[in-house]
Amino acid sequence: MELEALAAKAQAASNGADFVQARSYWVRSLELLPEDTIQYRSIKARVAKLGEQIQAAEGDGSSRWKKTTGFLGPIALLLWKLKALIFGLAKLSTLLTMFVSFGFYWSIYGWRLAAGLVISIYIHEMGHVLELRKFGIPAGTPMFIPGFGAFIQLRGVNLPPIQDSRIGLAGPIFGFAAAALSLLLFYGTGAKIWTAIAYFGAVVNLFNLIPIWQLDGGRGFQSLVRWQRAAVLGIAAALWLASSESMLLLIALGAGYRLFTKDVAKEPDHVGFAQFAGLLVVLTAVAVLSKIR
Repeated sequence: MELEALAAKAQAASNGADFVQARSYWVRSLELLPEDTIQYRSIKARVAKLGEQIQAAEGDGSSRWKKTTGFLGPIALLLWKLKALIFGLAKLSTLLTMFVSFGFYWSIYGWRLAAGLVISIYIHEMGHVLELRKFGIPAGTPMFIPGFGAFIQLRGVNLPPIQDSRIGLAGPIFGFAAAALSLLLFYGTGAKIWTAIAYFGAVVNLFNLIPIWQLDGGRGFQSLVRWQRAAVLGIAAALWLASSESMLLLIALGAGYRLFTKDVAKEPDHVGFAQFAGLLVVLTAVAVLSKIR
């Protein structure tokens, strides 16, 4: 029986301290069970527990890495991230849909801006993929939809609020990195195409932070208590008044709506709040700097 085989593999992986693989097997097991069963709830609790173990193990490993490698640690981490970003291009479905989107944007904006837009979207989506795999959750590579960005095929489960928040905000974090790099390339080369790419990246990632529906901001709000949601509303409103970026007004309105929904977290998530607020500030800064050049 497939369920029993997956359970045996998961247990063997746990015994070998391979928590990521164990979690992956348990997640696959959940897909075979009805959600209203005791077995489903039991395995779901195992998945959450393994997620905590993975986070703890990575935290310890990160500390040891920093102590033993010194300044080489960040360099090695950057190289690993670049390698991880590239692996998605090995998927034929990703490449084909990426080229279709590239052709669509080329017909409207020209090839240089089209290339920048597609790469920016890809980097954003790979942020989600890498965070999902960090938690041991199976995830496909990006599939592009011309004119609508891209999405990740996810055979998932209902995630704990904090994990859902981290996965949701990973996309805008990677997207900010791409936008900031584009702005830096403008400063280095003087080519204004880079400001257009940077501005696009900043605005699209701000759009994704609107805290409604299945947008990244909606997932980021899952782990926030009411006062944190109110603080996000205030930050977004203040940044909108200072910059006139319309996406910030939409974020503030969405945050106002989420103040009155029943999905408010029970305990504050300070990391998730810092990520959300920080993204609002830095993405607004990139958008403003891109416009004034």
